[in-house]
Amino acid sequence: MKSIFYFFLSSLFIYETFGSLTRMRLQQKTREELSKDGKETFDKHLKSMEKLNKLNDKLEGKKHSKDDKDEIIKPSKFGNSELYQGDMILSPSHAEMLINEAKIKLEAKNQGKNATDKSVVDKLKKNRAYRKNNTKWKFPIPYFVDGVDSNTVDRAIKDIEANTCVRFKKEGKFSGKSGLRYFKGSGCSSTVGQTDGRVQDVSIGRGCEVLGIVQHETLHALGFYHEQARPDRDQYLTIAINNVHEKRRRNYRINGVNEADTYGIPYNYGSAMHYDKMAFTNTFDPVMITKNKLYQDVIGNAGRLAFLDFKMVNTVYCKDKCKGGVKCSNGGYEDPNKCGTCKCPYLLTGNTCTDYIKNPPACGNQNVIKLSGKPTTVKPKGKVECVYAVSSPKKVKLTFGNSNLKFNRGGGLCWPTDGIEVQYLNDKALVGVTYCDNPKGKSITSEGNLMLVKYSGNDNSQSAELTFTTA
Repeated sequence: MKSIFYFFLSSLFIYETFGSLTRMRLQQKTREELSKDGKETFDKHLKSMEKLNKLNDKLEGKKHSKDDKDEIIKPSKFGNSELYQGDMILSPSHAEMLINEAKIKLEAKNQGKNATDKSVVDKLKKNRAYRKNNTKWKFPIPYFVDGVDSNTVDRAIKDIEANTCVRFKKEGKFSGKSGLRYFKGSGCSSTVGQTDGRVQDVSIGRGCEVLGIVQHETLHALGFYHEQARPDRDQYLTIAINNVHEKRRRNYRINGVNEADTYGIPYNYGSAMHYDKMAFTNTFDPVMITKNKLYQDVIGNAGRLAFLDFKMVNTVYCKDKCKGGVKCSNGGYEDPNKCGTCKCPYLLTGNTCTDYIKNPPACGNQNVIKLSGKPTTVKPKGKVECVYAVSSPKKVKLTFGNSNLKFNRGGGLCWPTDGIEVQYLNDKALVGVTYCDNPKGKSITSEGNLMLVKYSGNDNSQSAELTFTTA
């Protein structure tokens, strides 16, 4: 029922924002909104997309046919059929990288080789590394805001600066040089990677003026792709591809060569670079099914970049900032903004990420809970953020009592910035399972002997009852 409600809301948004357009008109409308530099990049993007789709169809053994320009399209904020994976304009360098990647894979297939063959992988790595280096930015990155909420854009950028070595510089309207233009478009989109000497358009349309979405599109501009397109995606998601129109299935193609393209960072259901479960659906049913069922409503986080999103940026852009003079625990790493100290997962702190975030007085006296024989119950309430670190000799079991949590994201979507987040896995760098509706009677058990729980109330009427026992 929630999925149907979400699909209805999405359809309503689509109709009010775009209406029904022919593919040709959508293409024209998308182009009309772009800057002069953006139009030139978009024209090249369209030609590259045709080449890429043709190669990928051959690779998948499909008969290629050009898109019907008179086809009626109902685009959504992340579902523009003229863009790569719905919200990306490929810069010439990134387009060439993906086209060459498809050519190498097709050549290997024609020679009877597997894409995992060492000689094939070596070619793919060389192609990808060269293009990635050519599309990285130099700092500071100039940007200006054109007709969109400046406060949201500025907050999103300052948050990126606070958590990475990436630096931006806000300016008045400019042209003739590399930089970002945040503008009021018809959806959410961005050019991928730097296009040298050109202004790049970042569309922040209706429904996109959210901190996490602005950051999502900014990371595309920095050269990053979607989480659900990682080469290890199928280990974490089942894609119900029959719920997607045949022409839209290309949006679920995987990027990258092998695990090396993930930089050793684990797949993160809570990434702000992850689309939600209904992305590109042509039915009332979800397309992305999480293999860990507890995370089904977590994917699609648009609240804010996750800890591992920032870590990915720092791994690519900031790896040479520090000399590695500190060892961090629990998934933490050396802070590129303050070498010699640790950048810790959100619910941890301290010199080596082994301490816990302290609570404000409104959360009560309990913060670190060590279970023995008796259950411990906490009752956070109101507009406050409380963190509880609960340990036991064995495992920790959390049971929900009476709770008043009402966060309406539509379709059951539940962001880590909402409700109750439970980090039950051993890897505390991963986003936890989130609960936004009344979870009374539900329970969850930790993987190890430590559970971190965060209550985020954004209204004085909200409350929760959390009982911890040894499992």
